Amino acid sequence: LYACVPKRHRKLQTVAGGLLANRWAEDIRGVVGLQEIGQYLQLWHKIEHTTLSAEPDRLTWKWSTNGIYSAKSAYLATFHGSIACDAWKLTWKCWAPPRVRFFHWLAHLDRCWTADRLARRGLPHLERCPLCDQAPETMNHLLLGCTFARQIWHEVLSWLRVPGPPPAQVPSLNDWWQSTRQLVPKPMRKGLASAVLLVPWMLWKHRNDCVFNHGCPLVADLLTKIKEEATLWAAAGALGLRAIIPQTWDVH
Repeated sequence: LYACVPKRHRKLQTVAGGLLANRWAEDIRGVVGLQEIGQYLQLWHKIEHTTLSAEPDRLTWKWSTNGIYSAKSAYLATFHGSIACDAWKLTWKCWAPPRVRFFHWLAHLDRCWTADRLARRGLPHLERCPLCDQAPETMNHLLLGCTFARQIWHEVLSWLRVPGPPPAQVPSLNDWWQSTRQLVPKPMRKGLASAVLLVPWMLWKHRNDCVFNHGCPLVADLLTKIKEEATLWAAAGALGLRAIIPQTWDVH
């Protein structure tokens, strides 16, 4: 029906002028078929009881309750329909060096070049985990399911006197952290969060050393490095980690 109105008439008619005595129908020209007649009748019934208000038009922002635009409401509107995930709290709200935070962000998105990701792209990769040599390597296996990683978690948590079992058979590191932090006293929670960021980072570095430098996965060697790195983090500003590191331990 709209195509039956000549282009020169489409912008001449105002809404108020078109509704007055149904003048909008006067602009229909050309051949009108059954489809156009049906649309004409539908449009007629929809607007026959329409009356315009004398008040001037005003803009209303539908993403806020008061109808007023704000930068905050526009920002929140971009997340409309999205699924909330609280994994960002562990990555960005806890103390750790920037490169460690960035690694955890990539690991959470499964963007690290583990064997499964290399295989999906047809690139050369190891058949089994370089740390345990028992199962195919994925990021979740490397950080949580690997027997080598589970032993490291057990030793580190025992060293820090953190109650609760080490991560194993859990969907993600964030799920384990959320449940474990409820078991520890509140003053220890910041230190636990930094440790949860530290251990996967050191496991990843140890894995890379085994892959690229032909190193051997040694629990004692990695534990020494983790303790040294934890001490450096505590000296650099990780106050929560400083509070839970055993004071009797000394680095030579």
